[in-house]
Amino acid sequence: MKRLIIYDLDGTLVDTREDIARAANHMLSFFNVPSLDRPVIERFVGKGLHHLIKSCLKTEDTKQIEKGSKVYREYYAKHMLDHTVLYPGAQGALNFFKDRLQAVITNKPNPYSRQILEALGIAGYFVEIVAGDTDYPKKPDPTAVLSIMKREKVETDETLFVGDSLIDIETGRNAGIETVVISHGFEGEETLQSANSAGVVGSFDELLTFARQKGW
Repeated sequence: MKRLIIYDLDGTLVDTREDIARAANHMLSFFNVPSLDRPVIERFVGKGLHHLIKSCLKTEDTKQIEKGSKVYREYYAKHMLDHTVLYPGAQGALNFFKDRLQAVITNKPNPYSRQILEALGIAGYFVEIVAGDTDYPKKPDPTAVLSIMKREKVETDETLFVGDSLIDIETGRNAGIETVVISHGFEGEETLQSANSAGVVGSFDELLTFARQKGW
């Protein structure tokens, strides 16, 4: 049985794609740069805000990236819940595992990560919410995962990572724990399958079926 379930945020628990894309295009308009289609922006999500801004602007200019990050943050702070919702079945999965330890580890910075979880009414499920601007290195570095495991006295075979991306697969692999990825997020099913993860499911309902089959 899994005693600790760790989730990614964007693309896993919460569908943030539209609000992220709108904030990114607002930032681009500030620099008079043509907007990008949402699928293009989605490819830049997952490695933190700095990477997102740098990729959208196609620049290595530190000052421009910092300014772009500031413009993005100011807009996103006001609009991060305009279209953002829980993925279907997410709350059901959290209820299924409510007697276990649950946590979130995301490369998304605070205050957005916690504010979104609180606004959607699910922050109380988690013993810890680790955002991308904490003292921990960003995923796929396993330090945050291993720290929670150590603090909660949970072994590797008792821990499950639930994500939606290649970064999440690599994070779980680096931590030595089982990982299941859901294909409703930022990566397609074919890409996830090719990464040889522990399991690929299409929804939270499929995740729970998989968990029951595995005796989790």
